Amino acid sequence: MREQKGEITVFLSLVLVILISVLFSVIEAARINAVQFQTECVADMALQSALAEYNRELLEQYDLFFIETGYGTEQSGYLLLEQHIEDYMKQNFQIEDGFGMEKVRDLLMLYPESVAVQRASGAADHGGEVLERKAVDHMLFKYGLSELTGIGTEIDLAQEKGLLGDMMQKKRQQNESAIDDVDTTVTDKEGKTKKIPINNPADAVNRKRGSSGILKLVTDGAEISQTEISLQEYFSFDGYEEKDGFLLGETAVTNVEDLIFQRYLMEKCGNYTKKKEGSLLAYEMEYILAGKASDYENLRAVVNRLLTIRETANFLYLMSDSGKQAEAEALALTLSAVILFPELKDLIKLSILIAWSYAESVNDVRILLSGGKVPLWKEADSWKLGLENALKLELGSGGAVPGMTASGGGAVSGTVTASGEKGLSYEIYLHLLLAVMEKKERNQRFLDVIEMDVRQTEGNENFQINRCLHAFEAEIITASRKGHSCLIKRVVGYQK
Repeated sequence: MREQKGEITVFLSLVLVILISVLFSVIEAARINAVQFQTECVADMALQSALAEYNRELLEQYDLFFIETGYGTEQSGYLLLEQHIEDYMKQNFQIEDGFGMEKVRDLLMLYPESVAVQRASGAADHGGEVLERKAVDHMLFKYGLSELTGIGTEIDLAQEKGLLGDMMQKKRQQNESAIDDVDTTVTDKEGKTKKIPINNPADAVNRKRGSSGILKLVTDGAEISQTEISLQEYFSFDGYEEKDGFLLGETAVTNVEDLIFQRYLMEKCGNYTKKKEGSLLAYEMEYILAGKASDYENLRAVVNRLLTIRETANFLYLMSDSGKQAEAEALALTLSAVILFPELKDLIKLSILIAWSYAESVNDVRILLSGGKVPLWKEADSWKLGLENALKLELGSGGAVPGMTASGGGAVSGTVTASGEKGLSYEIYLHLLLAVMEKKERNQRFLDVIEMDVRQTEGNENFQINRCLHAFEAEIITASRKGHSCLIKRVVGYQK
């Protein structure tokens, strides 16, 4: 019998073992890669679907993209957001028969095991700077930088000249204190002493400072909104627990961009001269500036601050107008001569000039509230009130002053119209007030306004701005009935 050798059979067996091992390794690697690839695809689609659930009212009213993680409920935290992502993943993992086949086999059998939001960037993070960043991006996209920074010059000039401080209040108090320190006690022929009343004509104006009558005067008797709110119901009252803030470097706002944000506030919020349809408060910008619980108190606070700005500017003009100073000095000299205390002349003159400045500022604010314009710095032809009318605080209808010409000269026939063609509008003056506000306080009050208005709409009664996210990081774990699992992390959000 012939002997046969088996080298080839052994060699093939060994080769087949290696080939089969390699084959199964390739199949397993392909399976793992398929698990990874499908998990990433499904997760990305789910996360993008979650971003598509942005709050519609925030976009409609404020041009902002944010997810409100309560989804119209009172639920806080990330639970609902995680559930939404998981639901989207389950739907995308399902294989549907789209080709008329009786059976479609899922070789991977993947399902979401857990979804967890690890970090998030909230609208109110960093004192509202995250929302401010998104608002600035919107304004730059809509207008461009060149059209948004013109107000900066007026703000710088106003700050340089001290218009935004309390210079006039201190000057008036010092002057009144100096007048009070003058002893006007005299002794008559019978040896009796008595105090001579000064009867300073500026007192009639000073008594009305800050009174409700001034608000009625500057609004020309127009009806003022009486809407009141409960401050405890809104964001700024409870404070805010910061999110993780992992996008801090991307949300920083420069000084120029902060001016752009002020423009955004003016565009999106109502004020006394421009009501916003559907808003809770009629005077939203006034609320941002004053933070009071009623429209009336907010308007009153803003009016008083505008009066301070205008009084300072008007006083600086009077100090440069020799003719008007001569009028005030003549009246002060006459009064001091009558009461026989010539040392009071300069003090009374100053008090008259301060009162004149204030009266002119009342007329200025009246013009602004009627929709007119007032220049930041007065000239002879833009001065409205004569001394006699100023000390009586008498204003005609629509900001007109009886018996005065537009130049504010002597008592002649004619009136001064309320609306000026040159100067700054009411909204520009509000810009000046915004410029000296603390940014965090301003932003938080704006967040209050957002909550007020969004809650006015159907389905958003439980809306809270502190539940709004513009970016987040999710950790997703998927598992397979075949024994495979996969973990991925993704950071998603709304870009510029």
